Amino acid sequence: MEKRIQEAAPFREIIDARLRMQGENAHHLETVCDRDGVLWINNSIATTVDLTWYALRDLPASVILVIGGIDRANDHHKLKELIAEKVETIICLGSTPWIYADTFRNDAKLIVNAEDTDDAVRMACKLRTAKTKVVLFSPSCPSYDAFDNYRNRGDRFKNSIKENLK
Repeated sequence: MEKRIQEAAPFREIIDARLRMQGENAHHLETVCDRDGVLWINNSIATTVDLTWYALRDLPASVILVIGGIDRANDHHKLKELIAEKVETIICLGSTPWIYADTFRNDAKLIVNAEDTDDAVRMACKLRTAKTKVVLFSPSCPSYDAFDNYRNRGDRFKNSIKENLK
């Protein structure tokens, strides 16, 4: 496991290379800010478990993962290994937070529920530790109950970061 984490260390270069290959695409592994050694990443485009899996794969350990929305009975078990290896805290959003709590209760150190995106960002600010490297917003499902599309959802995440990390 240690070797795999070390191999993931140049994650910024991997993300930058992906963005160069596909062009500028806001809401896809978008670096919102780097504050106090913590990289805040907007991956709101992740409306599937697979897109969250790819994001986690290339990040270093000590991630706070913000996940959730309208779950479509996705197979979240695909994320279990990466969550156990890399995620310290899961912040659940949306109408089905118990799905994440049930699925990952033995994998993440802490799982909490947030009322909305603003609450999730405030929680991430409070729950980050000296080990935290990344706060990743990667919902794994749509949020059409709260947002028109993934762009609006990602913009709300980015604005909330600006408001809370003054």
